Amino acid sequence: MIREFFTYISESPKLASAKKLGHLAESISLLAREKRCQKAWLPHRTLCKSFITEHLSEAKHYDSVLVLGSGPLHEIPIEALARTFKQVTLVDIVHLKSVKRELTRFTNIKFVEHDISEIESALINGELLRKIPEAFLSQNWGLVLSVNIMSQLPLHLEAYIEKTFKNKFQKEDVETYLQDVTKNHFLYLKSFNAPVLLITDTVTSYYNKQNLVIQTDHNYAHLNLPRPVTEWNWNVAPIPEFQKDVGIKMNVGAFVLKNLPS
Repeated sequence: MIREFFTYISESPKLASAKKLGHLAESISLLAREKRCQKAWLPHRTLCKSFITEHLSEAKHYDSVLVLGSGPLHEIPIEALARTFKQVTLVDIVHLKSVKRELTRFTNIKFVEHDISEIESALINGELLRKIPEAFLSQNWGLVLSVNIMSQLPLHLEAYIEKTFKNKFQKEDVETYLQDVTKNHFLYLKSFNAPVLLITDTVTSYYNKQNLVIQTDHNYAHLNLPRPVTEWNWNVAPIPEFQKDVGIKMNVGAFVLKNLPS
């Protein structure tokens, strides 16, 4: 906890929402959580990297690759990307200094701090803005990656609304707004003039100490996702990481969106 505190005060993200909506704190705590759950998360990490590496051939060229939601890069085969593409652009709302230090040996990696949803500033100002993001669409990417970010985009927004605007908006409006965040990210990915590799959790299951499922949430019932190329289970929160008597497992789907004229 003390280490996390000093890491927090030493970081200086460019975007105001990085701190206001809790992204910086979450990025730091994620590193600690990953250490605690390392054994449970290793198969998921390995499968993410394998899927991406095996589908780099989907790229329409190898000049550039865009990674949306790069995070601490534990699920990204960064060496393979740096070796395959002339330019690797990593996009996230926070890039921790420790992550940047680890990649100083690469000369073709660029870090961009950006709100991938493009609506957080509006929310800070009290507006439930709905829009399909536009950043990076005009560039000629060889390949685009969205890795374990789509279902996460609404979470900080929901927490901020609950904390800051608890009685300002109608419940139905907030629910629709949060659903639109994931829908618009998917539409955003389909707007690129480049193939997209999408990895996202699709079903969340809560289980008890007897390993019996007590609740199941289908994350994208409002979306018409294509059939995944492959899928697997991720034991994201082994007991007692989430609660002392409840754990969380996710079904993860890996998709290829061709996005090219037929």
